[in-house]
Amino acid sequence: MAHSVTAWQNALQQLMPRGKAWPRDLTANLSALLRGFSGRLNRVESSADLLLLEMRPDTTVLLLPEWEDYLALPECNIPNITFDSRRNAVIEKYYRKGGLAPWQIEAVATTLGFTIEVEVILPHHCLRSCTYPLYPARYRFILKVHVYQIPDGRFTVLDNVLTPLISDQAMMLECVLNKYRLAGTGYEFIYEGDN
Repeated sequence: MAHSVTAWQNALQQLMPRGKAWPRDLTANLSALLRGFSGRLNRVESSADLLLLEMRPDTTVLLLPEWEDYLALPECNIPNITFDSRRNAVIEKYYRKGGLAPWQIEAVATTLGFTIEVEVILPHHCLRSCTYPLYPARYRFILKVHVYQIPDGRFTVLDNVLTPLISDQAMMLECVLNKYRLAGTGYEFIYEGDN
């Protein structure tokens, strides 16, 4: 917590030499000069207190652009993203741990503020139940990503020509997940309400 202007003025007066040329009464010109310096020192100390909150991405406000530069964000050039989504991206990338297991992919999306479920489609073999579905060969290296809370993530034939092909939120999620996907695999994104 920053010292008050009066506390700074008292500290500066204690540093001044003693004598008639250095009056200490509050009405003296020297005291007014020291009071002016004290206000500046008070503001500097207050700014330093705010800087403590900027040291971690969880609480940063003023230094968010510097955190984004440090972490090479935004990873995907997406327009109109909010302050909270920018900070969530910084937090997610700063604390990111490696791994491409389905639960880790879900954790990355959760940290970014999305609710998804990753479905791994395994090929059928003789040890599986007869009721296990037979998927086409294209699903061998594709994970199904069910995205919730983003209805209308993609353009459909029922939309008019003014509807974007993909929403900004969906674009951000797809870009981040595709950037860090395992080589040779892909994602099939299924948005809530899509068929």
